[in-house]
Amino acid sequence: MWLDKAVRAAHDAQRMSKIEFKSHVPVAQKTALEALLFFNSCQERVSECIADAIEKFGAPEIVADRDRLRIHMKDLPDVQSLFAIDAVSGRPVGVAVYSRQDVEHVTVVHLGITAEFASGGPRAGEQLLLKLLREVRRSTRRVKGVRSLELYYATGRTATPRWRPAAKVLM
Repeated sequence: MWLDKAVRAAHDAQRMSKIEFKSHVPVAQKTALEALLFFNSCQERVSECIADAIEKFGAPEIVADRDRLRIHMKDLPDVQSLFAIDAVSGRPVGVAVYSRQDVEHVTVVHLGITAEFASGGPRAGEQLLLKLLREVRRSTRRVKGVRSLELYYATGRTATPRWRPAAKVLM
């Protein structure tokens, strides 16, 4: 019985390869990046949000920069990307595209994770989307002046702040 558990645990560890976070993807992974960004089977869940984001910020484009791929958006010249990369295969399994909207605010304008990590997928328990957003937040904390990180898909597609004003004190 304990041998079966050990074998299953070893198999699960092999299946759950390590995820690395990087600002680029190797050119050799262009097809996988296109599938993640443009042909993602999870897009239907947030298709209206994606359409709104494209209307407001422009469509993401994959561009080659020497031996690396990155995301470019015509209407957001300072856009940055963070990719979740499967360390074994080098395949991108997640992406967050974000931009500093002003001195204090960074907005994640596009997100994508592969179906295997999405809700209901075999690796959903690894919570890749949460880890990806935590990495974006961690990287933006190092930027002077940034006070908030907003997720465009979750804000009702408005620029209203998510915090409440302080209540007035009655005297």
